[in-house]
Amino acid sequence: MKNMKTSLIKGKPFLALFLFALPMILSVTLQQFYNICDSMIAGKFVSSKALAAVSASYPITMIYLAIGAGFGVGVNIVVSRFIGENNLLHAKQTIYTSILTIVLTGLVLTIVGYFLVGKLIQLINVSDDYYNDAVVYLKYYTLGIIFLFLYNVVTSIFQAIGNSRIPLYFLIFSTLLNIGLDIYFVTIFNMGVEGLALATFIAQMIASIVSFLVLIIYVKKGIGKEKKILNFSILKKVLPIALPSIIQASTISIGQLLIQTLINKQGSDVVAGYGAAYKISYVVINIFVTISNALSTYVSQNAGAKEYKRINQGFISATIMCIILTIVTTTLFLTMPNVFLSIFEKENEPLTVTETGCMFLTTIAPFIFLMAAKIPCDGVLKGCKDMRSFIIGTMADLVIRVVFSYILVEPLGVKGIFIAWPIGWAIGAILSITFYFIGRWKNLIGYERQTCTD
Repeated sequence: MKNMKTSLIKGKPFLALFLFALPMILSVTLQQFYNICDSMIAGKFVSSKALAAVSASYPITMIYLAIGAGFGVGVNIVVSRFIGENNLLHAKQTIYTSILTIVLTGLVLTIVGYFLVGKLIQLINVSDDYYNDAVVYLKYYTLGIIFLFLYNVVTSIFQAIGNSRIPLYFLIFSTLLNIGLDIYFVTIFNMGVEGLALATFIAQMIASIVSFLVLIIYVKKGIGKEKKILNFSILKKVLPIALPSIIQASTISIGQLLIQTLINKQGSDVVAGYGAAYKISYVVINIFVTISNALSTYVSQNAGAKEYKRINQGFISATIMCIILTIVTTTLFLTMPNVFLSIFEKENEPLTVTETGCMFLTTIAPFIFLMAAKIPCDGVLKGCKDMRSFIIGTMADLVIRVVFSYILVEPLGVKGIFIAWPIGWAIGAILSITFYFIGRWKNLIGYERQTCTD
């Protein structure tokens, strides 16, 4: 465990951050493939209506993911700080207490969410021609909430202790299993959307349980076998970070749900095209967010170890990564959007599906640089527990995006919804950059006091 904690507080900052972030990026990208594979196989082997059903359910599933991921952020930062301070007992107590808490939360949401599936689907104006498929898909997904939560928190813990490779290995296996089961259930048993949902449930269950068991072994070897492994008072440290992250991430998902409601009114072909393009873009967005989360862990460990100068070096390193990602993504989205969309479609699908997807990708592509400017700032703010500043910047992005979607959809149609995205990004980036340079985060970790005495 001691070797783990030095991985981010020693060595060249760019290399340390990159090697730490890379498995996280691969893990998040593979996790996205659960839904992407469902969409690909739905579009290729079933129909555009099946693709629309999976796409329409997506924003609701993201709310559940936001809860698990948001709680994981809180656990990650607290465990990272304890490890940076060499307080291994509290790190272990945080791990066990947090896992028990999120499992119980997942159990409650599974029961409640399952019986609300029909009402949720009705709420987002899903068309009658793919309503039943959307309900079936979301019901299976809801049954897997407890495994979704467990996997996200376990992954966050592995990242906090400096090992993001172990959960990646399990995720690679479960992703391949998911693809195999998708194809098997759809092509052999002709189960359609139900087969896709069942495959996702099975694969995610296996990934979460196995990674959890390995974590328990890993923690026992690294920290020891102290008898007192539960300490619910430690949630007072986790929840002030986790709850804002959950609220922020859930609100973003709810905002996307409101936008999806507008999209659903445009017909199943538009829903299918937007759904495919949105998933492609969300892979990139999640890579940006993962860089931010990796930077947060890096910053938190270095703040705990009082290595304040490395925080600025980490910020610059994350910015360079974001710039490279921006150049690659912008170029690909502008020059070959149809290539990405083709993986979701049959050859005889309506032209509207492709046109809608291409329109979305080419509209947002020139403005991806705004995310590259915002993400490193967010990483530092979160790592230093300046959650208020982080949430204000992120929420402003969301509110502006939703408001302008509803304003512009009338005169411009679906194009207006797409234009609202970069408008929201611009406002969010301006605020996050401003908060970073104001420097409240420095006061929260004693940065100014330390540098003044050096």
